[in-house]
Amino acid sequence: MIDLALSNGQAFVWNAEDWLTLRKDYRIIGELVGCLPSLPRQEIFHGLPLLLSPEEVTLLLEKKIARLIELPCLQQKPSDDLMKAFNSYREKMLIEQEECLVETRKAQIVELMDKIVEGKRRKLLGLKSTKKELRKPLDDSIAEAIKNVEIDRDALFAEEMKKIPKLDPAEALIQIHTAYPWAKKEDIREAEWNYPQSPEDKLRCKVYKDLWEKEFYITPGDKFGGDFLVYPGDPIMFHSQFIVQCKDKNEDITIPDCCGQCRVACHVRKTMLYAYTSDDEQTISYQSIHYENSNMI
Repeated sequence: MIDLALSNGQAFVWNAEDWLTLRKDYRIIGELVGCLPSLPRQEIFHGLPLLLSPEEVTLLLEKKIARLIELPCLQQKPSDDLMKAFNSYREKMLIEQEECLVETRKAQIVELMDKIVEGKRRKLLGLKSTKKELRKPLDDSIAEAIKNVEIDRDALFAEEMKKIPKLDPAEALIQIHTAYPWAKKEDIREAEWNYPQSPEDKLRCKVYKDLWEKEFYITPGDKFGGDFLVYPGDPIMFHSQFIVQCKDKNEDITIPDCCGQCRVACHVRKTMLYAYTSDDEQTISYQSIHYENSNMI
């Protein structure tokens, strides 16, 4: 099951594979709220963790797709065993990066070996080997002298390899984990989810579940004054079609509210839907409203 990490009453997804599974297989969108490691100071694009809405969490728990967990160990001082595991991992990462550095530098030396040999020959003859000097044409006698200088390519290659510096730990790349990598079974504790509580929250969950079971993609609708935005496909590729407002079946809607919400929906080329429970309190019914003869729909 997919683990949802509970923190301060909200559920987060930290694992990248779980995020992709939720989006592709279960049409759960959520909201990425983390900064990007390479661009931490910008606010346009976001990364993990994924913050889930209360309705999404309720659905995932009800459908047995995910479980809600807590990691109390993260609130405590790291144990000696955890510190050893962390330091061992850092050392392993440093060794792997050193090996990568050596292999990369080795490939560069092999590629530039002819130029390195030429530069060595010029140095033995007391000639300059700057880029500017290398571009200058040589006299035939000097060119012939350079060719006649014998160089042991293997020895020169070994000499260049010895020049590769050791990787300083302070210069090593640091991996920023998107999920806690050292969690053990005994560290994980299943948490309780106390949502929904109020009648309004229960109605929102029922509406969300009904739309989800109709195979729509659903996101929060706050930006357009609704409860949900409903998409026919992934929001990356589709615009939303409906603005959904959850209403109690006995609740009155004033004319100004109805006109204002309908006008917003019409302006952004969407249909306003009012969702409410039918008489059996289980089935969700919908009422669509839009301006008649509007040239914006």
